[in-house]
Amino acid sequence: MAQLPKFLIADDPVTDPENEYIFHTQAPRFFAKRVEEDEETAYIDIVHEIDNVEEFFKNAPEKKIELLEQLEDWYYSYMEWLEDDGEEEEDEE
Repeated sequence: MAQLPKFLIADDPVTDPENEYIFHTQAPRFFAKRVEEDEETAYIDIVHEIDNVEEFFKNAPEKKIELLEQLEDWYYSYMEWLEDDGEEEEDEE
């Protein structure tokens, strides 16, 4: 079986069109999403755990912070890629 990417985007445009989730496919597995508190404050947070994240990182809490930072960097790179891809499609028309 092929190795899954570390992060995957998951969305449900039919029943939950307002949200886009990031699935962490490796242990500890969980779903996260970008949470916007207001127009200026947004962050990535875990919204559903498949594996117990706190238990997994109990001896190294800094590793959890590092993983969430990697996830955030990946997500914002993905968002930039979407914007760039959209611009390329407009240029082709």
